[in-house]
Amino acid sequence: MQVFLMWCILSKIEFCFPLLMLKTMVRAFSQKKFVLPFGSILTKVFQHCQIRLEGEIATKLKKEDTYNKSTLNRMGWKKQEGIWTYCPKVDQAPRIAREEQEDNPPWEAQEQAAPAQSSSSNTDYDKMMEFMRSQFASMQASLDDKFKQVNTRLGRLEQDHKILHSEYENVDDTVYYDLRVVKRRLKRMERKLADSKTIDRCEETSGDESEESDSKTPPDA
Repeated sequence: MQVFLMWCILSKIEFCFPLLMLKTMVRAFSQKKFVLPFGSILTKVFQHCQIRLEGEIATKLKKEDTYNKSTLNRMGWKKQEGIWTYCPKVDQAPRIAREEQEDNPPWEAQEQAAPAQSSSSNTDYDKMMEFMRSQFASMQASLDDKFKQVNTRLGRLEQDHKILHSEYENVDDTVYYDLRVVKRRLKRMERKLADSKTIDRCEETSGDESEESDSKTPPDA
């Protein structure tokens, strides 16, 4: 691919570099042991999009993988009026002119084999996308099942809460009635002790009359 890119650059032929990157990464992904290519370019893209890369293992580029101004100058590129222009050497000019006049470039055989490789990479890409779609579908079904189970349990908890609330109200009324009964019994015992001169007197309270009337009315069922 590097030869193809250099030929496109030298021949001033437009090409879609992101598409070539994608095809190359898909082809590398289909292999058993692969390393994701274009790591430095992807890192620049992630940094431009402000994607956090903490925790990733950094790899230092080798000297031969680094391109700078001196590298471009050695390759024949010169910056003229702010634009990088290819300026071939004197001994390369006849060869470049001859190649431009040729109907069939020397690497035409490589281009003829390209459709087979492209179809193979497309097949691998389709298989990968189909696998990812099936995985997402199974995950979605699993999540739907989990949500149904959670909703069922929440409904049961709501019913249990209503039952406990009603029982609590009944217990509250029963306890309040029992306390009034105990209080009335203690008051009658106090009066009997006062009548038998065991104690000096029975202190009357403002709620005695109402308590006597309440003792005749049982609590509501």
